[in-house]
Amino acid sequence: MRYIHPFRSHRSSAWLALLMGMCLGKAAAVSVDYHAIPLKPDPPFAIDGLLGEWQALPGSWPLNSVDRATYNKAKWKYATDLSAKVWFAWRQENLYVAAEVTDDKFFQTQRGRGMYLGDHLELNVDTTPEADKQRQTFGEGQFVIALSPGNFQQTGDAFSDIGPEAFVYVPSNASAREIAVASQRTETGYTVEAAIPWKALGVDDAVIGRRITLEFAVSDCDSAEPSQDKMMTLLTDEWQRARGRMVSFVLSGSDGKVPDIASGIAVFESLQLKSEEDKAFIIDLPALPAGREAVLILRARLDYKQPAGFNHRMRVTLNGKALDAKRLVNKELSMEANDGRFFTMASGENFSVFFGPGYDAIDQDRGYGLKKGQASLFEFRVTDLVKQGANTLVVENRREDDKDYDLHAASCGFEFRTPAKPRVKRGPPIGSLPVIEPRLPTKTPFTIKQSGNDIEVSIGQEKFLVTSTFSSPAPAWVKGSNAYFSFRRDIEKLDEAVVVRDSFENLTEENLPLMHRHSIQVKGLKKAWVAGLSPSGSGGRAQNPGNPTTVGVTDKSAIGLLPLEDVLRVHVANLVDNETLGLADNQLVLKPNTKYTTEWAVVVTPAPDYYAFVNAARRLLKVNFTIDGGFSFLTFRPNDAGSMNDQQLGDYLRFKNAKFLSNSYLTPPYKSLYTMHSPAYQLADHSYEREQLTRARKVAPEAKHLCYFHCFLDELPESAANYAADRLLLSDGQHATYAGREYMKIFVPTATNVWGRDIAKNISFAMDTVGYDGIYWDETEYSAYQYHYGGPWDGVSADIDPRSMRIHRLKSSVTLISQEYRLNLARKLLDLKAPLIGNGAPHTQSMNELHFPRFVETGSISNCVLAHLYTPIALGDHITERTEVDAYNWMLKALDYGCVYYWYSNTVRPTHPTLTRYRFPITPVELHAGYIIGKERILTNRSGLYGWGDKSRHEVHVFDDQGNEVPGIQAPTVTRNGKTYTELRIGEGWSAAVVRKGL
Repeated sequence: MRYIHPFRSHRSSAWLALLMGMCLGKAAAVSVDYHAIPLKPDPPFAIDGLLGEWQALPGSWPLNSVDRATYNKAKWKYATDLSAKVWFAWRQENLYVAAEVTDDKFFQTQRGRGMYLGDHLELNVDTTPEADKQRQTFGEGQFVIALSPGNFQQTGDAFSDIGPEAFVYVPSNASAREIAVASQRTETGYTVEAAIPWKALGVDDAVIGRRITLEFAVSDCDSAEPSQDKMMTLLTDEWQRARGRMVSFVLSGSDGKVPDIASGIAVFESLQLKSEEDKAFIIDLPALPAGREAVLILRARLDYKQPAGFNHRMRVTLNGKALDAKRLVNKELSMEANDGRFFTMASGENFSVFFGPGYDAIDQDRGYGLKKGQASLFEFRVTDLVKQGANTLVVENRREDDKDYDLHAASCGFEFRTPAKPRVKRGPPIGSLPVIEPRLPTKTPFTIKQSGNDIEVSIGQEKFLVTSTFSSPAPAWVKGSNAYFSFRRDIEKLDEAVVVRDSFENLTEENLPLMHRHSIQVKGLKKAWVAGLSPSGSGGRAQNPGNPTTVGVTDKSAIGLLPLEDVLRVHVANLVDNETLGLADNQLVLKPNTKYTTEWAVVVTPAPDYYAFVNAARRLLKVNFTIDGGFSFLTFRPNDAGSMNDQQLGDYLRFKNAKFLSNSYLTPPYKSLYTMHSPAYQLADHSYEREQLTRARKVAPEAKHLCYFHCFLDELPESAANYAADRLLLSDGQHATYAGREYMKIFVPTATNVWGRDIAKNISFAMDTVGYDGIYWDETEYSAYQYHYGGPWDGVSADIDPRSMRIHRLKSSVTLISQEYRLNLARKLLDLKAPLIGNGAPHTQSMNELHFPRFVETGSISNCVLAHLYTPIALGDHITERTEVDAYNWMLKALDYGCVYYWYSNTVRPTHPTLTRYRFPITPVELHAGYIIGKERILTNRSGLYGWGDKSRHEVHVFDDQGNEVPGIQAPTVTRNGKTYTELRIGEGWSAAVVRKGL
């Protein structure tokens, strides 16, 4: 509904000009689109997926037309393909949402974090829409909640059945345990109903008049493989997750009518002032609503044909008081521009106004636009200046020099906002500190006892029973040898783990589906992790070879499962279900009369901590090798590296402390295509690339330059025909494309096919002809799709029906059929001592044994868990990092997961050394929440007594909450039992590097 703020005609006399000599503007009510969320009177909803009690509720949203298909619109066909009716409601305790979804092809195979790859709903909530309004990215006060209907199976098999559930993507550390979700299957699709506690959204005053913003999406998967094919949303503009792309709602009474809320008053829509000209406006304001603050808003620019610099031209007074920079809500006195310069936003009482032909033109300019916020937007906190009744506002165009420029202003008004709650960062702790040093010795005091194929693991007074079952085509679950296969189990007890080797032989003349599942019963389970993430509820499932672990802790210990061989790791399914931890392969096939041995481990630690398990697993996998330098992208384009002079380029490289620099897939072009995704790289013009390489080497001769390489993608139109036999095929026989981009085709390289041969030539060309030192290998394991439904068959993979336990169709793991090829390329580079850095954690034990740095992308910071079993490196976030403070904060977030940081964004150009100066080389010893212990150094964002359990000397570097090294800090050295420790007491947002000396 269209809502006009309620300042009505009985105040109309106040709009008359009362003062002589002033140019008075006519004020008007601010027009805002508000929608009501109705109160649900008693009784509350029964969260059961039955939506009868919703039907009479006012204010439903129909999503049933093509304009609502805002993600992959071309894939939306008609309302029976995907549509929905959506309701919102509230009570004092909960926000409620319900959806009746029409979907002609239901698909959901994922739980927890992976549910977005199947049919599900997504709710975006901003509970503080009036705070920090210039920030578009989600942060404090914003939530992304996914609601899955489950898969409606009720077989009793925890690996197959998926119940309705919620998952919170933002904030990344939030729990969904308190969110109640129910669903029902219908003839035309399904329903979902959910109750979200206000306390989970950080709201403690859910009352009529409370304002929030929402976006709601119905997401559909019509593919045979897990994917997010299309979405329908409340808004009709193209989908993006941004605070400015949300619908304004207000909590209403049960009638669903928007209540009267004093929100704001418009002053003028547009204004033009000549030099030394001013205009005054008299605005009649109501009493400031309780709990609100007054903010004056306007946009301003100096009229010019193109974006340029600024003049200190605009002076604003309110009720006789000149405003100054301290009143700015959306800007600091000094703001960083897109090109790295810092601009002053005011000079005394005169504010900096930028030149440009339009307001958006300034904000979008690569040079003068600000990295954060809008250059043309001014927001002033004026609560202490406004009064009920007549208020006088004067805007002036003051000449700063002898030149005349017209000042244009627009969209001026007052807003009455809910003040942002000031958050005070924690200071340094007082009192005792935890002692932080590597755990020695690393031998866990546990025992094992085998009974048949069952294994009992005992540590202290706790006993854990490990059991296994195997499928047979009978169909039946069995414990050992039978008419279809023979079975033998061998176990080996190591210092911190039990390694289990299960050998099978297919006794039939046919391909044999053989699912195998292993579980641990954990009495007194306190918390569990699946693929590194703790499920919101009592259960969770994941299939991610990057972190193929299931972990649980009791009050006294931690225990978990992980695969140790290639096939099981690629096929892995991890599960937690109440007090059961599980590991499974639900996709294994044995060829006729063949033998196969799988290998997996039970890891047990005496500390009830996920990271204790991770560190024991890392020792078992032997992945604690040296990471010898930092990394950054350096794109050789005129508007990237080419836009910096030698001094700027030198600072860029020096302050990022990157030993390894990689170009990106954006250069060089060939026929308007990204040649890095094609053998066409060998045909492109590399003259500018070579020129920039030479310049970069001159500026920073110690750096090593890596060429971007991708072995799965090609953009040349003729490639689909040239490499027809090497295409990655989907289950419907279609050629796979990357993220729905029809021009970007996916191929599978092997040690023998033509595509593999031709794309590998990019490496030798880049190093031998263009002059690169090494390779950055993007998407090292696979691209977009993990399985291929054409030849060659990998000999071990199939989709298996969990009910009949028979093969539905054969398929091939892209990782497995390309592995020999990829191993050969990597080994060749390593043998040449050429630098090699990869994107993505290894998915097989074979790749795990090749030691070179591989990072994980962190558009979601929780992706750091995928680095826990290899090199713990987090790539920066190119989506949200715009300043060096943003980058520093991301470094701290990476440390929350025990990871070090590689630079990503080209737009962040540091002005001083950062924590990355002291991060490398590092040989990981232990990872923990908030710090990483390496042989050479400890990096931390926590207070504590840090040491290595020896007498080594320490050099300490401390950084403040803006990422600046703090000179002169002398961290005390403490000696205990002949060991030296550094005493660190740092506040929130601070960090430190403790460098070990005398190695």
